Amino acid sequence: MKILIFDLIGKMGHFRKIDTNSSSLSYSFPPRTTIVGILAGILGMERDSYYEVFSPNQCQIALSVRTPIRKVMQTVNYMFVKSKAHLNNSGGHTQIPLELVLPGGEEANVRYRIYFSHSDRSIYESVRGRIQSSRCVYPPYLGLSELLGQLNWVAEAEGTVMESRDAVPIHSVVRIPNLRERSIQFSKETRFLKEFMTRQFTNERMIQETDYYLFEQSRQFIAIPAVPYVSVAYGGEKENILWM
Repeated sequence: MKILIFDLIGKMGHFRKIDTNSSSLSYSFPPRTTIVGILAGILGMERDSYYEVFSPNQCQIALSVRTPIRKVMQTVNYMFVKSKAHLNNSGGHTQIPLELVLPGGEEANVRYRIYFSHSDRSIYESVRGRIQSSRCVYPPYLGLSELLGQLNWVAEAEGTVMESRDAVPIHSVVRIPNLRERSIQFSKETRFLKEFMTRQFTNERMIQETDYYLFEQSRQFIAIPAVPYVSVAYGGEKENILWM
């Protein structure tokens, strides 16, 4: 299995939670649907035209969080619009709390590593060519169009599908149903975060599938996968990933 590996980098991000209210809370990492939207933007595909093309049946995506992250709340001014007449800003402003994901520690940027494979070779080659040459039809951004990012090529690697009855290191975000029950190894250093996310849309942009995801913030995730995982080696690194 051929896998493209590249980084999504930006100063900050906002990935709005599906169950948030007027205060715009953010996930700590982009959901699968957000990554799919970035890939479609790379290729210049029209809005709502790509959900089947990048469905889990055809497209495999994994994600790892490569930098420490922190969150802050920032109040943002929006136009107060109740009708078309207010689009000229005559209705004044309203303030909405917005949660932003920022790099932690001494990092200057938030960095997410994306692993991508596709059953359609032409789509796979198109994505690879555009990332390698930095020629995106629509620029990538981290959740909001104001939060522009960039895609950095890392590698193309061969992935090996494996199974294990023993605990193995896992280097990606994980769907909780893909782990054996009570197999996660805890320690004083591990810090786990669980997120409830949309996994797939219908062609009408309705939520088709949701799931719970788990990631360990210091990248010391050890557990027993309940499904086959993928081992990938590149640049002197060897990682085990599970698809989102």
